[in-house]
Amino acid sequence: MRLIVHVDGGSRGNPGPAGAGVTIRSEDGTLIHEGAYFLGKQTNNGAEYLALIRALQRVQRREADTITVFSDSELLVRQVTGAYRVKSPKLALLFEQVQFLLLKIPCWNIQHIPREENHRADELANLAMDQQRDVIVFDTDPSAAKTPTGPINEADSESESTGGQAAATPVLDAGGANTDAVRAVRVTLAKAPRPNGCPAGACPCESFTVEHTLPEGLCIHAAHALVPTILAVLNTEPGEFAAVPTLTVRCMRPECGATFHVSPTRGSNGAAPGSTDKQASGETPPTV
Repeated sequence: MRLIVHVDGGSRGNPGPAGAGVTIRSEDGTLIHEGAYFLGKQTNNGAEYLALIRALQRVQRREADTITVFSDSELLVRQVTGAYRVKSPKLALLFEQVQFLLLKIPCWNIQHIPREENHRADELANLAMDQQRDVIVFDTDPSAAKTPTGPINEADSESESTGGQAAATPVLDAGGANTDAVRAVRVTLAKAPRPNGCPAGACPCESFTVEHTLPEGLCIHAAHALVPTILAVLNTEPGEFAAVPTLTVRCMRPECGATFHVSPTRGSNGAAPGSTDKQASGETPPTV
């Protein structure tokens, strides 16, 4: 099933009282969810990220093999797709939560659209700010209105706030308690950097395994792109670790062009050593 998702977030004051609007429809246009979520005190950028997190949390409760997300925030779209770096440490925490949630979706893409094409999500975000509470306008699941989405702490007054640290999805930590055994992630260089594109020179190795450290000599730009995805894979729920698909990560340095394939090391969490990933079966890995 393919789902169409529209998200929008905003704040009055930047930072100030913030709201998120989410609409989810099936590919044939059938309405599945319309929700307005009050986010407490946030910046505009923080609210945009939290709108996407709220949408992905709702999507997880419905079987979907493909989702297309539409947002009028160019920053959000370009950061999620890797075109822009996530420079703010606070937004980086929300970025990690988004990556963690996207790991559970077989195929996804996110697209930027003009504000006028996102009017319903914008209306819902404003509804949340007006009423200063969550409002589930419509949902095919009658229990949705009673399902907590996770508290949002009031953010401080810095330029980019994060209420997402208190959201239902945990902030990722490679040493977290949800790791039931020693896990490892395999990183393979799928496309080498362009000539003179990497300030560190050639990649130190064509493939390497990560448990707790990255290989010596890895370019900081490549490391910045890889670490959030590696952490998300390492912190996948124990029963889902072996099923994580192969992901493609692009280096965040525009001149570089290097891409990497990231996947759990089969057998490192007790899965059968002969297990194969989706790339080996010929399926196209989603892009992070």
